[in-house]
Amino acid sequence: MPKFAQASEEATAFLRQQTGSTQLECYTYIDPMNTDESFFIVKTSNKVIHVSFTEITYDKSNYTSLLQGLYKAIYE
Repeated sequence: MPKFAQASEEATAFLRQQTGSTQLECYTYIDPMNTDESFFIVKTSNKVIHVSFTEITYDKSNYTSLLQGLYKAIYE
């Protein structure tokens, strides 16, 4: 069954601030029943990157921690 990611203004703003890119866009799919199925799609000027929540180290009670983990998973 296909999963549809929604545009995430907060994640886009966070990653743009961290990277300085104005072209970057971030989309997210969150499955509240099974976070192992949740993921981000990050579109840059020349790439589309898929990052599963399982690939990110973060505090599950803190969304900012999730965004910081996303940044680290891609750029560090």
